[in-house]
Amino acid sequence: MISDEAFLQAILEHPDENAPRLVYADWLEECGDVDRAEFIRLQCGDGSPTRQAELLRQHGSHWAGQVAHHAYSFAFRRGFIEEIAINASAFLEIGPSLFDAAPIRLLRLIGTRAVMNRIFASPLLGRLRALHLTGCGIGDDGAELLAACRYLTDLQILRLGHNALGDRAVAALTDSPNLGNLHTLVLASNLIDHDGACLLAASTSFPHLQTLDLSNNQIGHAGTQALAHSPLLQQLQRLDLSDQHKDSSLLRGRLGRGNSIDARQKNVMLERV
Repeated sequence: MISDEAFLQAILEHPDENAPRLVYADWLEECGDVDRAEFIRLQCGDGSPTRQAELLRQHGSHWAGQVAHHAYSFAFRRGFIEEIAINASAFLEIGPSLFDAAPIRLLRLIGTRAVMNRIFASPLLGRLRALHLTGCGIGDDGAELLAACRYLTDLQILRLGHNALGDRAVAALTDSPNLGNLHTLVLASNLIDHDGACLLAASTSFPHLQTLDLSNNQIGHAGTQALAHSPLLQQLQRLDLSDQHKDSSLLRGRLGRGNSIDARQKNVMLERV
């Protein structure tokens, strides 16, 4: 007889596919767990948000299992926990068991700096599509460790706001062979100067990048000029250069003129990510 663990393993091995989840829902219904089956189907099919919320109120903590006891927060996507926020030390201790119990795709870490050597050596990062390290204070040293992490090749979203990152961090990120699948890069509220902006402008390391947040840095005139004339500008759909400590009027002006933006990306604007 097929076990619950066998269905879960199929879901973990094919996290982007709905089919294994729906097969599991059918099995759950046959076993009498109709609420869980209904919830998976609702989330896989964008069903009633009201009914989803009702089922989560009734069963959410139970369905979350050990995640509910160790994570600061978690979120269900397509019937299973795919997002968690957790202390970095706790992640190192119990991360393997959490990732064996749920197809986690988005990880928010808290308090990373003290253990960042071990964090960026964890194979579990290879399961992620989004990594949020906002406010972790990893600094340039941490950015270099992250850039060297070979498990991040499938990562699509990287949020590094409020980390005291400077131009050395940008150099590491743009030189990394492991971040080529990023479509969102958030570097807001750091210490990036014009040299860092020029490195980003000249980089060919992010062929899929669509969103870049450089707000609340200090890239200045030289950095904005480099970005204004960069091929990178043509592929971006969202760019935030607000609240610079140095003048960024040049790039704002270029973004305001239609002929500086590819016609397919006419909705490009400066806004918060």
